[in-house]
Amino acid sequence: MAKPDLWDLPMIDVLNKELKGLLDQHYVLAALAQSGCTREDNFAGQGIIPQYDMPRNSVFKSSPELGTYNHHQCVVKWKDEYWCGWDNGIIDEDAPGQRTFVSRSRDGREWSERILVADGDSEGGMFRVLGGLYPRGEKMYALIQEMWNAVKAEQAGMSIMDAGKTPFRNDLWVTENGTDWKVAQQGFLDAFITFEKPRVTRDGRLMVPTTLCPSWGPGVALWPSDNPEETPEVIAVPHSGTHGEGAFPYGQASWYTDDDGRIWMWWRDESATGYLWVSLSEDGGQTWGQIRRSNFPNSMVRIFAGRLSDGRFYLAGNPTRMLLDRNFFALALSDDGAKFNKIFQLISAPTHQSFGGQLKCHGFQYPSCLVDGDKMLMTYSVNKEDIEVGIIDTTAL
Repeated sequence: MAKPDLWDLPMIDVLNKELKGLLDQHYVLAALAQSGCTREDNFAGQGIIPQYDMPRNSVFKSSPELGTYNHHQCVVKWKDEYWCGWDNGIIDEDAPGQRTFVSRSRDGREWSERILVADGDSEGGMFRVLGGLYPRGEKMYALIQEMWNAVKAEQAGMSIMDAGKTPFRNDLWVTENGTDWKVAQQGFLDAFITFEKPRVTRDGRLMVPTTLCPSWGPGVALWPSDNPEETPEVIAVPHSGTHGEGAFPYGQASWYTDDDGRIWMWWRDESATGYLWVSLSEDGGQTWGQIRRSNFPNSMVRIFAGRLSDGRFYLAGNPTRMLLDRNFFALALSDDGAKFNKIFQLISAPTHQSFGGQLKCHGFQYPSCLVDGDKMLMTYSVNKEDIEVGIIDTTAL
């Protein structure tokens, strides 16, 4: 089908009629339930969205002794094993002492004890944030940002510190055995941290979404090749929100490439419009069209985009306009990457935090996916406390 021209359209319709009606109905019923407005029939919306009962496997369980904040997870395959990485803090999000771990698994079900990649420093006021893992040949890399002397944010938002006033440095860590890690490069990227694992474009170049400094606008980091030890170029992505809409300060985006060679970059919007925004590149990520609002709902949370082995495209995350509702966890599918026509809720029962902590949220959040044949591994945090990996048989979708 003909692809939409994002340079001309103020809003991009990416849902077919049936799926749009389904998501609208789910949203209305969920809003009724949240407001306390009751009715005799299925007011809570259960059963509206088709269910896929995703098997859930524990990677790490939080505890006061081991740390009750665990988040920023990703999953890759390296040397015939699956590897899951995440950040671990004692209580709060992005607080001094936060550090990065990995765990390994042969089958995605049974996971090893955690392995320390990069430690934090509580007394020194330093913490680390994982951007993503990237396997290449005999080496595996980790994109990790080190932050120190944190300045507390003056306004309410999705961070307890002011990123614009807190010093940081992006480091590239490397290992050859998964256990022993060292810094391969300090300060390899002159931009704010990404939360997307690096992936290779059709042209063979590594790319991740990121945030420009000091403007805090959206951008991408694009390497000359698939070697992360080379120097990436930081490219601005143009945007102009209407009526104060559209804010993209944390580089939380994800992407895939369609059959026409267009890269679709899906952005989390921090202005609380309740939708994903999208921009396209037709030259492998070197230049980008204006970021436009789509009608794909999003609860203001990071998503993960990709392609299945059968050629279909997917968006994983929390597709509801209900702000910060991360209990509705789903996978949407598209045959061509331009129009989504299927959706499956992955976990039916809601979840609630077991421990307190600053800016922790109830729910299943920040998915990172790995397609391995007809199997998809999806890692996510539960309440920003526990790390799990779900396994999906994509032939059943």
